[in-house]
Amino acid sequence: MTYTAYLMHSISNYKRNYLLFALVIFNCFFSFSQIDSVKFFQAKISKLVEQPNFSENNFEFIDNLNQLSYYQRLIAQDSMLVNSERALELSIKNNYTHGELEALANFASLYLYTGETDKSIDFCLRTIENTDLKNFPKTEMKVYNVLGQAYFFKNDYPSTYTQFLHALSIAEKTNDQFHLFRMNMNLGTIFSRLEDSDEALKYYAAAFKLVKKLNDPTKEAMMLSNMAYLNIKLDNLEDAKANLNAAFKLYETINNTTWLAWTYSTLGLYHLKLNDYKNAVLNYQKSLDMHSNFNDVKTNADMKFGLARAYLGLNDLAKSEESILKSLELYKSSNYEAGLEQAYRTLYEIKKAQNKTAESLKYLELTEKLSNDNFKKKNRRNLTMLNAKLNFEKEAENLKAQNELALSQQRKYIKWALAALLTLTIIVFIILYANRREKVLNKKLANQAKILSENQKALTLINNNQDRLFSIVGHDLRSPIISLNEILGLYLEDSEGKEYFEKFAPQLKEDIEQVQFTMDNLLHWGKTQMQGSTVNIKSISVKDELDVILQLYRNEINKKHITVNNQVAGNHKVFADLQQFNIIFRNLINNAIKFTPNNGIITISTKIKNKNLVIEVTDTGVGMTEADVQKLFSSSENFSNYGTNLEKGTGLGLRLVKAMVINNSGEISVKSQPNKGSQFIVELPIDIK
Repeated sequence: MTYTAYLMHSISNYKRNYLLFALVIFNCFFSFSQIDSVKFFQAKISKLVEQPNFSENNFEFIDNLNQLSYYQRLIAQDSMLVNSERALELSIKNNYTHGELEALANFASLYLYTGETDKSIDFCLRTIENTDLKNFPKTEMKVYNVLGQAYFFKNDYPSTYTQFLHALSIAEKTNDQFHLFRMNMNLGTIFSRLEDSDEALKYYAAAFKLVKKLNDPTKEAMMLSNMAYLNIKLDNLEDAKANLNAAFKLYETINNTTWLAWTYSTLGLYHLKLNDYKNAVLNYQKSLDMHSNFNDVKTNADMKFGLARAYLGLNDLAKSEESILKSLELYKSSNYEAGLEQAYRTLYEIKKAQNKTAESLKYLELTEKLSNDNFKKKNRRNLTMLNAKLNFEKEAENLKAQNELALSQQRKYIKWALAALLTLTIIVFIILYANRREKVLNKKLANQAKILSENQKALTLINNNQDRLFSIVGHDLRSPIISLNEILGLYLEDSEGKEYFEKFAPQLKEDIEQVQFTMDNLLHWGKTQMQGSTVNIKSISVKDELDVILQLYRNEINKKHITVNNQVAGNHKVFADLQQFNIIFRNLINNAIKFTPNNGIITISTKIKNKNLVIEVTDTGVGMTEADVQKLFSSSENFSNYGTNLEKGTGLGLRLVKAMVINNSGEISVKSQPNKGSQFIVELPIDIK
């Protein structure tokens, strides 16, 4: 891969990560700066304390303590923890439900911004469990907003989408203009992160209309900054520049350091897009200087990453490496995998430019591992997000239909009430007619629900199959090809490339052979999924076929010095499809070799049981726990481990084996113990002739 291609790839990653920064920053400041808010509530609390009859049990004191705690979440987190604990204690003591819920919500906010996302989610769920929360819609929206952000940081976008929509629906019911703006902005940010520009623009347009109604320059500057980012992403650089100019003009009249830092970061990204690295460095440094007083680990990591990319563009490798190492440590502390991937990729480019081939290869390996893992997660996430979106739209349509039905019923009741003035008989007739119609509708709804359930099952099966294909193609077939491409690049471009090529060539050969084996399994697995696939049953000499299979693996067996005891009787035969028989035992023998250590033993034996021939493949390998055995043939879980010599697997082979054994009227079972080995037992119909 060329340097330019890597640079554009990293810029793309950086753009996606910038949206995390945007979502955090957006939820930090609104009407006035955080510091001013802290001073405001500190002053209010001081006045209360100075009153002659002051008591900490006063609800007003608890409310102000909660407000002070909330605005300390970025600038005084230790104080926030103390104040939240005190507010919670006083609220519980005085049975003040609203104060208790606000304190719990503040704990959730605190752990969100300190990077302890799981704790934040726990406090949100604890708050939501309280049935009184619905009596305090502003607190309820606050909790669902924090919960959505927490899921956003965990890359659980379907859950994020659901929580933000919940908050939006509450804002719509209460006509809360501020939260309507806030949640439309957040939803636009989600879809921008998911590269769904149409959905992002839809929510941003709604937020922009609301910000005009609010007549708040700070919020308008927020909108312009986010619109600038989206336009950069869409390559609408002229529009992005116009947005940024308008935002900076507003900052001349308002004091909001956090959003000004975010806007300078966006301007840095704009210059990075134009390959104007000098201006990119200047703007990233400005954003870092402004953001230094806030305890926001994730945002600082993204800013330092951007600065590293700009220095790399200037070929200032020392400063680029210094910035990326700081960013890497911050990403590690927040356990942010996408950030780690982009940081390792940048280190690979730096080391490659420094001609430190060994170190560059180490970082390339780390990058590819994270890239493959993130690729699978992204595919799974996008499918789940689509499903969540469809489910929400379906629920919304159902709710709309129910509301329309309820309104229709209310109109009928009014008509029936008016008709009652004329005649009781007409009322009775209408009621009977309505009941009969309701039964018909219920029957139709029940039939439709049954059809929808069947369709859902079919869709789930399709999604599961697609997930498996994405996982295997995206990782087990993609990684060896990427590695081969990198080694060939080194061979052609680097003076030491030939030495590295000769060093890694044997491993690449094994990887390509594994790709071929995986492709064969994929093709045969695809056939098993097709309706109407045929099975050609014939008499098979078990020993002859197993001898051929063992010969195919003679190099692997010799390499690990494995002793193979082939105890299959020469006269034992089975009725089965020859091709599927070979696939079954190629996979079982391949697995036995993979998980058997050097100098181990593999034993293959047969015995007659009723009208079946039992074929046992036993190894002295690493074995499995009972929990792992349960996962082997699961259609819902993908189980795969590396072999004793780090041989790769897809987790598809054993599911394929089970399907083919069943296709041939057979059975398969497993016995295994950790560190003692495994035994796979296949029973197939015997040919007694």
